[in-house]
Amino acid sequence: MKKVSLLYRDSDTKENLPARELSEAIYNLNIDRMVESACKNKTCAQYFLSVLGRNAKSEKTAVYRREILKDFLKNPGLLSELMQVFRSYDNLQSETEEMTKEVFRYGMPANETGMLDCIYEQLYINAHFARNVIAYFSEIEGVFARYEVKSEGLTGMKNFCISVKESKCIDEIEKAAERFKSESVESYSFTVKCQLDKTMSASKSVIADIAEAGKGGKKKLFAVFKKKEALPTEVDIGNSAVDSVCKTTVSALSELSSLFSDIAGGIYSAFFGIGKELSFYFSAIEIASYLEKGGMNYCFPTVLEKEEDILYASSVYDILLLTEGKNKKTIVTNSVDISGSGLMITGDNNCGKTSFLRAVGTAVIFAQSGLFVAADDMTVSIREGIFTHFSSAEKDFSDANNVAGRFESEVIDIAKIVDNLTPYSLVLLNETFQTTAYREGAEGMKEILDILPEIKVKYIFVTHIKAMLTDFKPVGVNVLKAEKYNLVRF
Repeated sequence: MKKVSLLYRDSDTKENLPARELSEAIYNLNIDRMVESACKNKTCAQYFLSVLGRNAKSEKTAVYRREILKDFLKNPGLLSELMQVFRSYDNLQSETEEMTKEVFRYGMPANETGMLDCIYEQLYINAHFARNVIAYFSEIEGVFARYEVKSEGLTGMKNFCISVKESKCIDEIEKAAERFKSESVESYSFTVKCQLDKTMSASKSVIADIAEAGKGGKKKLFAVFKKKEALPTEVDIGNSAVDSVCKTTVSALSELSSLFSDIAGGIYSAFFGIGKELSFYFSAIEIASYLEKGGMNYCFPTVLEKEEDILYASSVYDILLLTEGKNKKTIVTNSVDISGSGLMITGDNNCGKTSFLRAVGTAVIFAQSGLFVAADDMTVSIREGIFTHFSSAEKDFSDANNVAGRFESEVIDIAKIVDNLTPYSLVLLNETFQTTAYREGAEGMKEILDILPEIKVKYIFVTHIKAMLTDFKPVGVNVLKAEKYNLVRF
């Protein structure tokens, strides 16, 4: 049965592979600090960050998540109810496996009678597992019945539950599982079909009929449990030795137990993991609430395919500033439009350059992950990769003799970024090569920045190096100057 996902439109996508450079970007942009401040549930927050760290590169994925998040924002009770259901649902199979282990806790029974008791107990557990799985699908469908959803993901999930509920095959499984409500094998009498070998010993056996002990009338098991091939010989072994009867019945019940386990497990796997995926949306809503409490706006961006090569946002701001006690009155917003090859930001210390870089980087990662962004409006195309180098995030070198070592370290870091760049990536650089001689640093950085447009890579470079604005100004770059947190054209 196909697995359902609320994070990926195609559950077989390869987008869930971690991207090392994106994890570094999350650290350099302080997104982890912001999320930890905004989200009270730390487990959900960690999962949220792990999803951000998987480089989703599809416009369809971003839209898929965005519409689901809109449904949850509109119906907060829906998310709460689903999370409550899936807390227990996701543990159902592991709990069943633990119960099965307990059956054979002391090893295999020494005689066939004991073995029969254990195998029946295993069958009872697996039948109970099947009933529970089917019951959960009905419960989930009942939750959806109380809310109006429009997103493809939640609508598909709702319809899947309805199809399971209405399936004749599922109904047969449920009815078959219902027959094994008693915890004792003595509560039933079984008719077993056996296949005999050349010595007239039973080589294969299956349950053909079952009836409650002491009651007339046999109840045939449903067709899905029947073997397609006809068994060549059918014999009545009811009067045989007890051990032979038990051995044959054990074999038949064991196969029936496995069928319950396999069929229920297949159905169960369709929704397994949804509970974790819901925690992604739970953290997103916590962050939205965090922005609202600070009086800040947010919007759902327009996300385009990478070939559009657009990065525009109006009134974008750094969410991390809210953790520093700032609010709508004290947070300055700016606009960004990288229509050319890139942007270069200059200005004095503590005037908002790094904050602007964080704001843009965070907005791009959020947009690409199917989330809202901290801006009034945004249009962005998918970035194949998001690479960052923050000098302030590097090891501090207070000793002047270590300046050369730091420069060499930064050269190695930048070389790794360049080696891994792909078209339609985004590079964010903060004070790179700042510790070396200004002219030497400017010359090296110009060579790097001139290469980026040639491979369709956009960049934002924050720098104090004045030579970058004159003798070593990169080709096609737009320069902005930060003045009291406002960016103005240089």
